[in-house]
Amino acid sequence: MEFIKNTHFNFIGKRKYSFIISSIFVILGVIEIISMVLGTARIGIDFTGGLSMELAFKNRVNIASVRKVLLASGFRDVKIVKIKGKNDIIIRTIASSSDLNKYTEGVKSAIAQGIKDNAFTVINNEMIGPSVGKRLSRDAIIAIIISIIAIIFYITWRFEFRFGLAAAVGLAHDVLALLGIIFIFQKEITLLVITALLTVAGYSLTDKVVVFDRIRENLKIAMEKFGDHVNFNLKDLVNNSINEVLTRTVVTSLTVFLVVLSLFFLGGIVLHDFSFTLLWGIIIGTYSSIFIASPVMVMLNEKHYQDSKPARNKKNEQ
Repeated sequence: MEFIKNTHFNFIGKRKYSFIISSIFVILGVIEIISMVLGTARIGIDFTGGLSMELAFKNRVNIASVRKVLLASGFRDVKIVKIKGKNDIIIRTIASSSDLNKYTEGVKSAIAQGIKDNAFTVINNEMIGPSVGKRLSRDAIIAIIISIIAIIFYITWRFEFRFGLAAAVGLAHDVLALLGIIFIFQKEITLLVITALLTVAGYSLTDKVVVFDRIRENLKIAMEKFGDHVNFNLKDLVNNSINEVLTRTVVTSLTVFLVVLSLFFLGGIVLHDFSFTLLWGIIIGTYSSIFIASPVMVMLNEKHYQDSKPARNKKNEQ
C-alpha cells in the first residue's frame, strides 16, 4: 500500500545542506574516536577492565549512601545505577587490583559494613581484566573495518564499484555520525554500544541496497530507451528513484523505530544505551540513504552519465 504517493521532492538538490549538517556530526564522531584513543572518553568496563555487580537489597537503598561508603573505602570511578521499580542497584567500578576476586570481596565487605541495616544479595557479578578489555577494543575496531570493506565488495558485486564506494561512504558516515551523537549525550562506550553500531551498519546497508536497486533499474530503462545517446538527467533520475521507494523507506524505518522505542522504555537499564544507539542509528541510516549515499553516488557517476539536453530533430532546425 502506497501511503506516500506521487512525491517529487528534490533530495539531490539539498545535498549541500545535508553535507554541512552531516559534517558537524562526523567531526564530533572523529573527536569521540580521538578521545577514546587518548583515554578521555567514557569507556565501559568491557574495554577498561573492571567490575560490574548487581545487588538486591531487602529494603529501599540510597544511592548516595552506597557511593559514599565505596569512596570512603578507596573505590574510585564508581558508577551506581538504580533499577526502576526494584531495590536493586548496579555498581560498576574500574578495577585497580590484579586480584579481581579480592577486589569483588572488598566491594561487598565495604557495603556490608557501611550499610548494616539493609541486607543484600549479589544477583550478578561480572569481572573483566584490563588485558581482556584491550583485546575487545582491538577486536571491535577490526570488526567495524572488516564490515565496511566487506560491504564495498558486496555492493560492487551486486551493482558496480561506484555504487559500492558510495555505500561505503554512507556507512562510514553512519558510524561516525552515531559516534557524534554519543559524544553529544556523553554515553558510555560498551560492547552493547559497539553491537548497536554494527547492527545499524547492517540495517543501513539494507536500506541503501533498496534505493540503489531502484536507481539501477531506472538507469537500465533509460539506457535502453536512449541507447548510446545519454539524453537523461542523472540527478532527476536519482530523485525519481528515491521518491518511488519513499513509502517503503518511511514505513520500514518507522516500524523498526517503534519496536526499538518500546525496547528503550521497557528494556531496562541494561539495554538502555543499546536501544538509545539503535534509535539514533535508524534515523541516521535512513537519512544517509537519501541525503548522503545517493548524492555521493550521483557525484561519482556524473562523469560516466553526462547530463545533456534531448537531441533535437534536425528537420526542425532547418
